[in-house]
Amino acid sequence: MKSLKHFIEYIFVIIFYNTFRILGFKISSFITGKIFTIYGYFSERTPVAIYNIGEVIKGLNYKERRKIIFKMWENFGRVVGEYPNLDRIRVINNDRIKIINIRNLLNPLKNNKNCLFFSAHLGNWELTSHALTENGFNINFIYRAPNNKYVDDLLRKIRFRYGVGLIKKGPEGARECIKVLSNNGGNIGMLIDQKMNDGISTKFFNKNVMTPSAIAKFALKFKCPIIPAFCIREYGTNFRIEYLEPISYEKIKSLSSEEKIMNHLNKIVEIWIRKYPDQWIWIHNRW
Repeated sequence: MKSLKHFIEYIFVIIFYNTFRILGFKISSFITGKIFTIYGYFSERTPVAIYNIGEVIKGLNYKERRKIIFKMWENFGRVVGEYPNLDRIRVINNDRIKIINIRNLLNPLKNNKNCLFFSAHLGNWELTSHALTENGFNINFIYRAPNNKYVDDLLRKIRFRYGVGLIKKGPEGARECIKVLSNNGGNIGMLIDQKMNDGISTKFFNKNVMTPSAIAKFALKFKCPIIPAFCIREYGTNFRIEYLEPISYEKIKSLSSEEKIMNHLNKIVEIWIRKYPDQWIWIHNRW
């Protein structure tokens, strides 16, 4: 029965995927942005998001918070609509996409060093990996697999088309990461802002949260630099991808513990969320 349900879900996903693939990146983004904005008026997650933003970004009145959250819904919808066409997008020499601080990528690449990348659910976060693969990085992203195996297979195929390897979160995935990082030029990326029930206790917006600690473990074990990467939607389907100064192994070592390393990385994510609160997903009970 569960298999049948998953197969039916998969059929709907395939219809969605093929429809929006035909419509193309720009039109699909616009349509799903509008659909999600309308959905936001009826979603029970909207009050949760309005509450969450008020808890961590002080000084916003209700009207301001509500406006931010409806912009969030539009951005989230656009990301969903853009997904079927991600493999067709090239970020290098694209007038609609600016890449800032590309040297922060190229220097480690030239030295053939292993690198760790992290990002957050901002703008269209999927595009951060495009600049990596187009610049010759072998990149594997740790991800949480959907419960539906058919959908998971589809998502893996889409990402594989634009050169991204996927590693499922879990003990087996951790072993695969170790294998990747044991080779020169093997790189791992991950999103560190997800709601977790496990991980380690850290501070995020000065509140206690559970955070995945894999990136800290790998940095200490393999003496890797960590590169923060963020993609911001400037307007419509125009983006800015920015790679921050690599956090050196010496800096990571000086922080001495996984908890302190993750607190440091969380602070970086906080700065970007405060700058672009309408592009982060506030709908989860993160705190």
